[in-house]
Amino acid sequence: MALGTIYSSYPTLCATKVTSRQSSSPFWRRRVSCSKRASLVSFANNLSISTFCPLRGDLRLSSSLTSRMSKPLLHNRKLTVFASEESTTQVQDEQNGDSTLSIDFDNTIDDAATIISIQGANQENLLASVATAFNSLGLVVMDASISTERETFQILDIFTVTDSNGNKLKEEEFDNVKNFLLKTCRPSSKSAPPSIYGLAAAAEVDWLRKSVSVSSGAAAGSQGAQVASGKKADMFNAEESTAREQAAAMLELAAAEMAQAAAALVNVERSAAQLARQVAELGSEDPELVGKLETLDNTRMEASAILERRMAAMEAALASRRQYKEAAVRKSSPEVLPAPLPVFQKPLEKSQAYEIGTGPACGQGYELILQGFNWESCKGMNGACWYDHLNSRLDEFVDAGYTSIWLPPPTESVSLQGYLPLDLYNLNSKFGSEEDLKRLLGRMREKNLKSVADIVINHRCASGQKDGVWNQFGGRLAWDESAITNDNPEWKGRGNRSTGEEYGAAPNIDHTNEGVRNSLKTWLKWMREHIGFDGWRFDYVKGYSGKFTQEYVDASVPRLAFGEFWDACNYSDGVLSYNQDSHRQRTVDWCDSTGGTTAAFDFTTKGILQEAVGRKELWRLTDAQGRPPGMMGLWPSRAVTFIDNHDTGSTLNHWPFPWDLIPCGYCYLLTHPGTPCIFIDHWNNEELNKNLRDLIQVRKKLRINARSKVTICVARGDLYAAIVDENCA
Repeated sequence: MALGTIYSSYPTLCATKVTSRQSSSPFWRRRVSCSKRASLVSFANNLSISTFCPLRGDLRLSSSLTSRMSKPLLHNRKLTVFASEESTTQVQDEQNGDSTLSIDFDNTIDDAATIISIQGANQENLLASVATAFNSLGLVVMDASISTERETFQILDIFTVTDSNGNKLKEEEFDNVKNFLLKTCRPSSKSAPPSIYGLAAAAEVDWLRKSVSVSSGAAAGSQGAQVASGKKADMFNAEESTAREQAAAMLELAAAEMAQAAAALVNVERSAAQLARQVAELGSEDPELVGKLETLDNTRMEASAILERRMAAMEAALASRRQYKEAAVRKSSPEVLPAPLPVFQKPLEKSQAYEIGTGPACGQGYELILQGFNWESCKGMNGACWYDHLNSRLDEFVDAGYTSIWLPPPTESVSLQGYLPLDLYNLNSKFGSEEDLKRLLGRMREKNLKSVADIVINHRCASGQKDGVWNQFGGRLAWDESAITNDNPEWKGRGNRSTGEEYGAAPNIDHTNEGVRNSLKTWLKWMREHIGFDGWRFDYVKGYSGKFTQEYVDASVPRLAFGEFWDACNYSDGVLSYNQDSHRQRTVDWCDSTGGTTAAFDFTTKGILQEAVGRKELWRLTDAQGRPPGMMGLWPSRAVTFIDNHDTGSTLNHWPFPWDLIPCGYCYLLTHPGTPCIFIDHWNNEELNKNLRDLIQVRKKLRINARSKVTICVARGDLYAAIVDENCA
């Protein structure tokens, strides 16, 4: 009697009721014919769903078969219950006491398939467990006979299976398949709450990951082929069904992983609660128990972090689903002309001239910046000062394609690295003398390389004391305590409150003081006109309002200007949140406060990128609107993208990018909008140098620039694919 299609997403099932002779033990038998492309999991899900749906005719599932389908499976097959991963041939049935589950293989009965028979005591979740095991092993169920003896609840399940290529199993594979089935089908112990973080769940997650990867790869490959063949319209208007399938696969995987992580946390919490009770009963004097509890606390933190990560993946999957839904709505709705974009968001036209900047910021839009120092550069190189070392390598930098070099803080400083400045007009530093610096800048101009000075004006170290407090400044800018903000009582400043965040290591300069601002503007003009710098990198711009940065830029007219707005990313329980919109918006707001005259380092992209490639969570590389998730997705012409710098990498290593994945990181940055800044430590590495040279040539050949248009095709799991300017995939 045909059941018909219960839901459109499930295959049609056929069932027959087999009546045994009265002399034989009464068995209820259900026979299911599946297509070659249907797995047993589909079959198991149909059985479970059919127990809730009225069936046509007088056919009903028997109570014995219904009892074999676990409730978690009925609602969500990702929550199948298992407790142990130990391999054993003795599977204990807790109701009947029969401890044997027999699994046999036969390659002689069927010419095209292998017969697998499972016989023994019934147990909860057995059918679902077998379904999961077959699916994880990539076996295709051609036919299945499911039988349960009414009185003893002994089962005899016979499956006709092939491998994924439609062939019989090889005899040497029998033992592996059998052992995997036994591991997966071991029942949970009822003496403790059931675990849902077991082998079958993990195996199914692994299988889903492979499925998503394969389907995504096929989709990306198809779009790449369309780009190569010039079918851009087809590429940007992918079949809705394919998009929906990909979104559903990603959602399914995210749900499975989240359920698995939630189960793991539940198990740890239960174990911790039980151990805590033991500690309370026996007292805290038992060092062994206390040690175990501390270990469990660490495990709980790790499990909580994993769950947060899986929840972030689910958020990304739901965002992807909304994108497809919104795209479908737009496709079915009458065409409405979009509102004009702000100037900074408009993509470039091919006919535009080379100089495309709107103010200094990132210059022409085709800039490629080299950070020309690390934390140890103040020590010089091979007996030469750092300025001379760079001077000897200028031809190398020009040949590679760099347009600008960011140089270290040039002023006299309390710290060797230059970030605690004293006399701003004294340019004799640990990196070299003023004459060494001028010689370097002169040769850079000859080679059309822009020089960018590291400008540290949020704070300044005093040269003298007043009443035992270091708040009297020396040199040409001989300020007193009136030039210091009054936020930190340590310096006894008599200026106004700070317009930004406090920097505790040195007196913070009061930028609301007009005399101070005029002094700084005069100094910056001197740096441009007398010393020969072309641009500014402003240090710690969170310390004072962006409107003052705009004033300094307008007065000194640099060719480049960008700031270090280093703000903490959004985290939950130590896990980077999927949504970083508020983080990047704060950087955009700062750039906006400068009147758009100054760009900023894209710390959002760095944080997301190193998490995405380091953990194979490439779903992080698209936001809820399908754009790049960092600042480059909002205001790319003001985003200076980077992998590491002297703070995050080098010998400080405050927040380093995974070293073995640095090529992946640069592959992303150098093929995407924004202005890339390459760290000299990476450039000096022989292997990375070759990769970087190749990527730089790709960027220049395809004229990828600060405002290039990105269309993200796939971003999930370990696969990311995008189209840049409709000519780079």
